[in-house]
Amino acid sequence: MLMHPFLDRPYDPQISHFLGGFEIYDCEESLGEELSQYNVDCARDRKELIYKYVVHRFRKLSYRHKFLFFGVLAIALDDPAYDFGEAFEHEVVSHSALPPGWDEMEDSRVFFEDIYKYLAEEWSEELDKASQEDPANW
Repeated sequence: MLMHPFLDRPYDPQISHFLGGFEIYDCEESLGEELSQYNVDCARDRKELIYKYVVHRFRKLSYRHKFLFFGVLAIALDDPAYDFGEAFEHEVVSHSALPPGWDEMEDSRVFFEDIYKYLAEEWSEELDKASQEDPANW
């Protein structure tokens, strides 16, 4: 069983983990201000955001962790009924917050499709390497 890279527990990636780099809780005046300069409905801005806050953030994961993480996204994208908007919803009791207005983007699925596309490009060799192995042996 593949263990979490930083915690002593099994690795269980979630769709919401792709948004961790955009977390502005207690950083509203720094990261929050920076992210407010972008329009998540603009393809060019999304690409820049994804490279800066997703691709860059997860570059140090092992190829096996990337493979499982990427697989979670692939499964969700294969489900036409999957509600990607849930990942952007703010829970009042949570110590988590995404930039204001992100929960109102035109199409949250497109945001995750772009994440998938850019990660597939960046991680292609590592994903291929992991696909040659049996995850049951990790």
